[in-house]
Amino acid sequence: MSTANRSELFQTIATLLTPIRNEKGCLSSRFYLDSADNNSAMLVEEWETEGDWDNHLRSRDCSVFLGAVSVLCRPAGVEFKLLSYVAGIEAITAARKVHAMDY
Repeated sequence: MSTANRSELFQTIATLLTPIRNEKGCLSSRFYLDSADNNSAMLVEEWETEGDWDNHLRSRDCSVFLGAVSVLCRPAGVEFKLLSYVAGIEAITAARKVHAMDY
C-alpha cells in the first residue's frame, strides 16, 4: 500500500472510531498498527450482543470503513472473527497451576 493510501485509510478509520463507539451495544472499538509491517493493522471491536454487531455491519460507518479498505488497499483484506468467550488473567493462572502440578 502506498504511503498516501495508508495515511488516508488511517485518517478515515480515526474519524470513524468515535461514532462507532457511540453505536448501541459497542463496548469498545480500537485500532492497532503493526510495528513490524507498515501494511498491517487491526481494528478490534467488542459488541454487547450479536444483534448489536449485526446492526453495526449494516451501518453507514461500517460501509465507509469497508469502502475505504476496498479503494485504498490492494489487495483488500478484511477478516471478521467472532469471539464468544473471553477470559482474564485468572484463566492463565489456573492453567499454569494445573500444568505445574503435572511436574
